[in-house]
Amino acid sequence: MSNARRQHALIHKGVQWLILDAAACPEPLWFARGAGLNALSLFRQQDEDLADSGPWLIAIDRESGVIDVCLRKDPLGHGSLWITSSLSQKALAEELRARVYARLPSGETARFRWYDPRVLSPYLEDSPPLRRDEFLAPFDALIHADLNPYQHRYQYQLWQRNEAGEIFVLRHLSFMEEI
Repeated sequence: MSNARRQHALIHKGVQWLILDAAACPEPLWFARGAGLNALSLFRQQDEDLADSGPWLIAIDRESGVIDVCLRKDPLGHGSLWITSSLSQKALAEELRARVYARLPSGETARFRWYDPRVLSPYLEDSPPLRRDEFLAPFDALIHADLNPYQHRYQYQLWQRNEAGEIFVLRHLSFMEEI
C-alpha cells in the first residue's frame, strides 16, 4: 500500500499533531527539528535526559514532509499517533504530559506508554466508556495504526466523538479509496 494514500487520508482528516514515540522512531523528530516545526517533549523536566527517547508532540498542520518521513520510517505505525484538537499546543502538551505520569495505588509515580498504539489500543478498547472519554477529552480525533495484522496495511483506527458529541466511538479510516 502506498504511503501517498495514507498521507492523503491523514491530511484529508485534518491532522494537526503527531504524537511520536521517539524511542520507536526518532527520524520524524529529527526532521521536525530541521524543518523548524514546533515540537514539545511530553516528559517532565526531571526526565529531560530521556526526552530524545520519549514521547513528543509535533505540530504538523498538514506538513506533508514530516508525515511522509513518519510513514516511511514507521511503516507499521507503532511509534505514531495522529490527532486533531482545539487546544493550543501548550494546553494540549500539559494534558498529554499528565497522561504520561500515572499515580500508582502505592503513591509512586510511573510512566504510562499510552503514546504507543500497542498499549493505547487495548487500553481504550477495554476501558469503561466514561474512563475512555475522559482520557480522550483533549482530542477531537485520534488516529493510530490498526493492530490487526490483516488490516494494518489498509486502514487506521479512528477515535472520534459521535454525531451528538457525547461519547467517543471507534471507526476506521481507510486508505483503499483512490486519491
